[in-house]
Amino acid sequence: MKSFPEGDGVFETIKTIDGVPQFLARHLDRALKSSRSLRLPIFSGEEVVDLIRKEIERSDVAGIGRLRVTFPSDGNVFAIHEAFTPWSEPAKLTIFDNPVDEKASMAGHKALPYKENLDLLEQARAGGFDDGIRLNMAGYICESAVANVMMKVEGRWITPTLSSGCLPGITRAVAIEWFGISEEDLLGSEISTIESMFLLSSLKNLQPVEFLNGRKLDMSEELLQVARAQTAQDLVD
Repeated sequence: MKSFPEGDGVFETIKTIDGVPQFLARHLDRALKSSRSLRLPIFSGEEVVDLIRKEIERSDVAGIGRLRVTFPSDGNVFAIHEAFTPWSEPAKLTIFDNPVDEKASMAGHKALPYKENLDLLEQARAGGFDDGIRLNMAGYICESAVANVMMKVEGRWITPTLSSGCLPGITRAVAIEWFGISEEDLLGSEISTIESMFLLSSLKNLQPVEFLNGRKLDMSEELLQVARAQTAQDLVD
């Protein structure tokens, strides 16, 4: 995947709109917490912000962009800013048979190497899907290959707890704060109870899921309007 960071460390993928990074403070705070937890070099926030500013000016990307900031184990932080095309259609998801180890030291961190996630994404696309759902070792729904998930079950919107091993996503946190989404775990064996679903990520914002493992989910016009509005919205905090 073009410009994707390699090696060891942590990274952040940040959506930009007309050169303005969305939720930059939250992204840098998450990267700092992960760096401390994984005993990586601690970066200077001011220096990183200056690095980002220079990269955005250099790239001169209009409209929606993708900013990747990498914090390698050698301490040499770098950033790449490129144009990005957001989703235009609802997603079709499969179910992966590669569980997330929720007790692993790297669980819950946006850490490198990221090859397993990218391989799963490629596997899904090769099968005619856009992504897939990963369970954790305990059998609970965790996340997709590259996004958090939000599910409607019995008329209520929920998202897996952080103890499931999922990434503490920025868009996930915003959905909890702004929309009152509950943090609850759902067993993979109960996946048939999911009525509607969204993929949540900094680049996607909210992407509705049309098919889950071949089963059509509720795709009301109201849900589509909410998703499209959130995807186009400037979400600076």
